[in-house]
Amino acid sequence: MRKTAAFLALLLAALTTTGCSVLEREYPSADPATLSQRLTDRAQWAYDGMALPPHEAVTPVQVIPGHSCYAGGLSIDETLPDVVTFDLSWMVEDIPVDIARATEARLRRQFSSAGWTLTHDGNREVKDHVTLGFRFEDPATGDKFDLRWNNSTTSLFLSGYTPCAKVPQSAADTPSPKTWSPQNV
Repeated sequence: MRKTAAFLALLLAALTTTGCSVLEREYPSADPATLSQRLTDRAQWAYDGMALPPHEAVTPVQVIPGHSCYAGGLSIDETLPDVVTFDLSWMVEDIPVDIARATEARLRRQFSSAGWTLTHDGNREVKDHVTLGFRFEDPATGDKFDLRWNNSTTSLFLSGYTPCAKVPQSAADTPSPKTWSPQNV
């Protein structure tokens, strides 16, 4: 037991003095424009799959870099200034429950048939409160999309985001200059 503890202490000291951290996570490098375009393309694909009836226009959104990527992968670690996750969110107001249910089911089928993995099912009914929603993840890229609706707000929310990636520092702090809103086809 003492030999093991001594060996581990020696190994940790060697790694620390050489500037190597066993806890530091390596994030893949990515082009911010590519991530932004992939996210907006997928948001449009999801919007098309929702097949919503005519509604008020969705407010244009920017693809925003978020600093929620941590050195060791744990939220207690420090965030990394040049590692970000890109996200976008939008909503459509005044969606009745029957349309929300049908929309949620259509989009759920679309993500499933495209090979995405359901990671969270948020459909709940408790007394007079109805919540619909889910989270799907693309196993190929790690992109995630969330759909949420509840009968308190009657607003349908869709959010998409990319996994953490290393980008040029200038892009890490700057939202995409391009705005996006779904186009009716």
